[in-house]
Amino acid sequence: MAVDDQEEYEQGEQLRKWLRANGASMIGGIAIGLALIYGWKLWQQNQDRHAQAVAQTYGTFASALDDGANAKTIATDLQQVRSDGAKTTYAVLAALRMAAHQVDGNDAKAALATLDGIGKVADPALGELVQLRAARVLLILNRPGDALKRVDSVTDPAYAAVSDEVRGDAQRALGHLDQARDAYARALANLPEDAPGRGLLAMKLTEVGGVVPKPEDKKA
Repeated sequence: MAVDDQEEYEQGEQLRKWLRANGASMIGGIAIGLALIYGWKLWQQNQDRHAQAVAQTYGTFASALDDGANAKTIATDLQQVRSDGAKTTYAVLAALRMAAHQVDGNDAKAALATLDGIGKVADPALGELVQLRAARVLLILNRPGDALKRVDSVTDPAYAAVSDEVRGDAQRALGHLDQARDAYARALANLPEDAPGRGLLAMKLTEVGGVVPKPEDKKA
């Protein structure tokens, strides 16, 4: 046998011995790796399917509200969203819409129960929106002190105008006109000139003795 052939043979034997000793674990490692890859893809597919199913369930609930379905149907559809979409944005959005529907039906107590039933929200911004809605409902229920507590928990700058308006409403209901005026003034300063609610907010400010700044005053 030539020298090169001998060396090749010996190297082959060494490889075969290594495979006999380690082949099973190596194959097992490859199998585990493939299983993990397959499992990850399957999990992603399941997540996608679940998200689509929850979206469809939410659509059914929203349609029931829009179409004026009976209370039993709406309640059943809401519960289905909560069940299928637990801990998802859809469950929170469904509760917000349900609360608005209940306020429109002059059932503020039920609306507050719906909002408080949401519990802890994973998305901080969405959670603060829930608190703002709850504060508005508390004002309807003549509980301005409790409304202030809810507003005080809102810190997102995106809600600055809304939270200060609600704070102004609560302070006004408590008879604190100076605090209400300051809150309304801050809210107006944070509201765009073309915002739909600007006229109503300006009226609230003047009613508590405030002065609505003119556009030229703001530029100056």
